Amino acid sequence: MKFSRKSKLYRQTSNDFKLPFYVNRKNIVETRDADFIPTLSWPDGRWCLEANIFMLELFDRGLSRSDKGGSLLTYASNLSPIIRFCYYNKIDFINLTDSHFIFFIKSLLGERRAKTPEVKARDTNSVLAIGRKSLEFLYSVGRFHCEDKLIGPDGQIRAEQRSFEILCKRGTKTVTYWHHRAFPTPDPKKSRLPISTSNIAKLRDAILPASRTVFQRKRRYVMLKLLEITGGRRTEVVEITVDSIRQASLMTEPMLKLNTKKRGKVRFIPISLHDLVFLLEFIEKNRSRIVRHTCGIENDDGYLLISETTGLKLQSNTITQEIHLLAKVAMIIVKICPHLFRHRFITKLFVALIEQHNITNPDEFRRALLDLEALKQKVQQCVGVIRLDSLDPYIHMAFDEVTNFKKTYDLVRISNSIDSFRITLHQIVNEIKGGLSFYEAQQLLVKLLNALDLDLEQSKS
Repeated sequence: MKFSRKSKLYRQTSNDFKLPFYVNRKNIVETRDADFIPTLSWPDGRWCLEANIFMLELFDRGLSRSDKGGSLLTYASNLSPIIRFCYYNKIDFINLTDSHFIFFIKSLLGERRAKTPEVKARDTNSVLAIGRKSLEFLYSVGRFHCEDKLIGPDGQIRAEQRSFEILCKRGTKTVTYWHHRAFPTPDPKKSRLPISTSNIAKLRDAILPASRTVFQRKRRYVMLKLLEITGGRRTEVVEITVDSIRQASLMTEPMLKLNTKKRGKVRFIPISLHDLVFLLEFIEKNRSRIVRHTCGIENDDGYLLISETTGLKLQSNTITQEIHLLAKVAMIIVKICPHLFRHRFITKLFVALIEQHNITNPDEFRRALLDLEALKQKVQQCVGVIRLDSLDPYIHMAFDEVTNFKKTYDLVRISNSIDSFRITLHQIVNEIKGGLSFYEAQQLLVKLLNALDLDLEQSKS
């Protein structure tokens, strides 16, 4: 099968694919799971041997295949340009020269979009990622052909290895990468701010007009709730199970389990009782009905977020599509994506830790992360990161938020307002028991919420 110039050069193995591992004493071949490994081909459809050997090396190194792809899929995508380049220029990987590689990088930088030729096909950071992974691949090609001089300071392709230190769970770790003089200067990374409270409210308000069915509406409320309270990546949110919700509801101090395919890690997030009540109601009243009318109880895969048409687990990309749709209905101008909820969660966590430990500046917070084992474990457990230096942007945002909040709000007044609102809610519940209609209760709650918003606004000094 041939590939067009624009089609993907990779196909993934099936979800039940297995690779031979070793032959046991009974001469039986033992296998291991190898689902969703990208396999690469030349544009004419022929098997690309060197590229697939490299993918197996990455698989053996334990790179992520989460969400039907992960890091392995990123590598496959970034290797496609060098495969196309060699194919259309009729050059074997092992015969590439420094001039060839320079031309390859320049062609990536100069490529334009077909429909909008005034726009570049890639930014410089994308070209850098492709270039570095291509050099890593070509280094593997050199090893495979026993050719030590393919890549190196004095090689056919004159590249060098560089390294830097990062903070991680066990202290520091050295990260190595390839560099070539043809690489462009990287663009400054744009840090995405956490999603704002007002935009979350707009997304929530958009659910009712945007939803066609009751189940779709309830599932969207659940989706927003999970993104807010877990700080989970979209791949982790779709992995939340019904059992994990029920197990959390039985705990004295409820903790929700999040499964992640990042090195097979599991982490536990504190969850409030009222959030569990909300999720359990969705499970019993909405989810169970869909399962009965689609896949059937016997085929229930146990995941919390399911498709209304199949009753089976949602794909993580569906969450992105749902957020995009709600943002469009809500007419939110700024770009909104699921990961911004994670930014918000981490920032709020850091604000709480700063207040709890009376930390006064970012450097002190970083030292505390390294020196206070309990603090470090709490952060890594809730956030699920390996590199502590990746938390730097959140540390700065948290200190900005703490400073601005203390400057602009009367904390005592806010506390009193919230306590009074809580008491009023209990009074409404009692009035409902005494005969107040749900319509009247709804009208009263809307008025109270609007009044609380005004109270909080007036608490600004």
